[in-house]
Amino acid sequence: MTFLGLALSATAQEGWIMEATSRKDYNGATMANGRIGVVTDDVPFSAREIVLAGVFDKEGYNGVSRVARGPVFLNMELTVDGKKVSDKDLSGWNQVFDIRKAQLTTNVELKGKASFKYTVLALRHLPYNAMSIVEVVPHKDLTLKVENIYGIPEEMSDVQSSFGEGAQLVYQLNAATRTKMHRVSSSSMFMFDGEEPEVRRIEAEGRDGMWFSAKLKKGQTYRFALVGAVCSTQDFKDPVNESKRFATFAYKSSIDYLLDKHRAAWEELWQGDVIIEGDPESQLDIRHALYQLYSITRDNCPVGIAPMGLSSSEGYNGHYFWDTELWMYPPILVMNPAAGRSLMDYRAGCLPQAMQNAQNHGYRGAQYPWEADTSGEECTPVWALTGTYEHHITADVGIAMWQYYCVTGDKEWLEETAWPVLKAVAEFWVSRVQKNQDGSYSIINVVGADEYAENVDDNAFTNGAAKRVLQDVAAAAEVLGKKVDPMWKEVADNLVFTYNAEGVTMEYTGYNGQLIKQTDVNMLAYPLGVITDRDHILRDIEYYFDRIDPNGPAMSNAIIAVLYARLGDPDMAFKVFKKSYTDKLRPPFGVLSENANNSRVSFATGLGGILQSVIFGFAGVEITEDGIVQLPTKLPSHWKSLTVTGVGPEKQDFKVENPEYNPNK
Repeated sequence: MTFLGLALSATAQEGWIMEATSRKDYNGATMANGRIGVVTDDVPFSAREIVLAGVFDKEGYNGVSRVARGPVFLNMELTVDGKKVSDKDLSGWNQVFDIRKAQLTTNVELKGKASFKYTVLALRHLPYNAMSIVEVVPHKDLTLKVENIYGIPEEMSDVQSSFGEGAQLVYQLNAATRTKMHRVSSSSMFMFDGEEPEVRRIEAEGRDGMWFSAKLKKGQTYRFALVGAVCSTQDFKDPVNESKRFATFAYKSSIDYLLDKHRAAWEELWQGDVIIEGDPESQLDIRHALYQLYSITRDNCPVGIAPMGLSSSEGYNGHYFWDTELWMYPPILVMNPAAGRSLMDYRAGCLPQAMQNAQNHGYRGAQYPWEADTSGEECTPVWALTGTYEHHITADVGIAMWQYYCVTGDKEWLEETAWPVLKAVAEFWVSRVQKNQDGSYSIINVVGADEYAENVDDNAFTNGAAKRVLQDVAAAAEVLGKKVDPMWKEVADNLVFTYNAEGVTMEYTGYNGQLIKQTDVNMLAYPLGVITDRDHILRDIEYYFDRIDPNGPAMSNAIIAVLYARLGDPDMAFKVFKKSYTDKLRPPFGVLSENANNSRVSFATGLGGILQSVIFGFAGVEITEDGIVQLPTKLPSHWKSLTVTGVGPEKQDFKVENPEYNPNK
């Protein structure tokens, strides 16, 4: 069995470990905890960048917002016996990504001197902290010098540093983001097992940082850690002192204490797991996808999640799209409802801006922005028509709000938090539609899910999403004893959908078989549930399957896989499931690219689609008004069983066994 050309070890075949021995075309894994994302590097003792969740500045003075990076406080430079250790001096490079423990370990050898093990993790229990742990096994008596040299993002300015203020030896760097919208502060400290060497400030010009030196004995393992925190004015009035406090709090613990707390937090998350018997390769892929979504979300953290998660500051500027509600949120909601609530609380907090946006465009209710940041305002670049016309996001937000109630049954949250949003979303769609002479309703001049088609009328997905959310709002009103506006039902029942002579749903009025960017019509069956007839679903699949751009984003085939699984064709579903992502995996850890031709990683939107194929397709999990249920389903012939554990607030398990299991197929 192979994964990206690498042999899967026995441990890897259990679905938790990825190992790399080649640095060619390296794409770093991201160690994240929902607040900060540390993008790892192939260069030992360093990280590429730290991405800050929910912290935005302008991409330029006349541009839109972009998610901010923080100073990289985890970088180290080593000197052994007076000689600086460079990358070319090291051999035996390999990296081990432990998905279960959420850590990446690099192993290298300094010939004749020592073996090094360097582990990076974003501490799950301390949301603003990350840590690097170095273990050294000397092959001879030697002197080791370690310098902590910060990596400062090029867009940062007004850089200030300090060292040793207060009772502890904290090194701190403070800087302004690109246009000085925020101040960001990073603080770091060395931690040691046993006796602590003296830590000093680096005095060399242009090399601001701290260092220590220690004499090591042959064969005696020496372990130390570098722990730090990064805070900003987005989250704190005083990030300078908060980052120092957080670093000091970690420092006053032990290395093992921090490891134990981090791992315990991840073990709690892994109560929600997906277990596949019979397919080690798919097991590893699914666990990796689930890790990625767990790592970029957390409870009590009301920010959105970007298509690239916390793996990049550049992909779509870190903005929040429908990618959250339609693609990443459903698996998060059923596997970790508390994190799902954080995403919905973020949208609820942006309701005033969405209502202002609707008013500014001549509509009632709330119009959510196509691209959003923590301001809640529209952040789409002005050259893109999506920001002005891709309105289905407003329905997507409402659908997701109702789903949270369906999963949790939290009536208090539904009334206090969700209802103002749901009512405003319904008011928007009633004001957005146009009544036709025959009594039907059209939604004109939109960009649909297929963004190749701009300014079209009666886009299937837009109309389907509006129909679904109006039904959901009416259901919510009945639960809460609120008045149901008769226009919600009238519009929902009479929205226009067009069909060709064979009964295939047309993507929009005037559609004539053009290439489409991503699935649109097929989502009427799943996740919207607007089309339920088996033959109709199959007609739509067969018509659009070859019309989806093969270079489009890594989501479309995930929807088709769910549909085939629910229609009772698991082997076809599996074929499409693998097609949805295998050509988009990037070495060495299978980080998912948005499409086969680019390296924007990690594409968390696509990972959400992959997980939906398994959880809502093969496992048959379904969100209904009566809670989470399991639909009848079948497994691919070579899967022995599939178990989804820890689902929903009650931590239910859903298992499917394959009576026709064929390990040789």
